[in-house]
Amino acid sequence: MEQIIDVLVARLSQKGVSPDEVPWLVRDVLNGVGGAGEPAVTAVNQRLSTLGWDGEILDEVTLAIIMYLAEKSDEDQLSGYRTLASF
Repeated sequence: MEQIIDVLVARLSQKGVSPDEVPWLVRDVLNGVGGAGEPAVTAVNQRLSTLGWDGEILDEVTLAIIMYLAEKSDEDQLSGYRTLASF
């Protein structure tokens, strides 16, 4: 799991997001997606832009990583482990 988080941080760093900002960005992505299931990256980027994030901050792979971590976090919380909180 830690390797996946490292990949996420590296991908976002290439887009100008500092490691300290990653949890905030993840929160904003998840709040913007809500229960939308498979969100379109364009729509998520537009939502992030209205929140003050740079335009094309996410690509399909980065969004998929965030969604995977969110799903894994939900599963792990049931067993008492918080994946996204480990940032």
